[in-house]
Amino acid sequence: MAFGRIVVGWALAAGWLLLWAEVERRRAGGERLRPQDAGLLGGEALLLALFGGLWFGSLGAGGWWLVFALLGALMEWPLRTMAGAARILRIVVAGALLAWRLGP
Repeated sequence: MAFGRIVVGWALAAGWLLLWAEVERRRAGGERLRPQDAGLLGGEALLLALFGGLWFGSLGAGGWWLVFALLGALMEWPLRTMAGAARILRIVVAGALLAWRLGP
């Protein structure tokens, strides 16, 4: 898999996660994102892009939604609130962006 495709996938996933975090903060009445938060979300997006590159480049392309739903559930476990369940959606959408960019 070409490095450029992974970088573009990372940028798409990072943009999505930053957008999600900004909307989450505005709904909660919080402050804008700090640079440290953006760095952490960029790191999370990088790990998702590398995971997506591994999945789409070697293991398979089918069932990507299930893989990213399980990954999101693992990240948010134990689910204590509906917000935690909704945060799984952010990982599935990031996976969809990666499937669109990195998939066959």
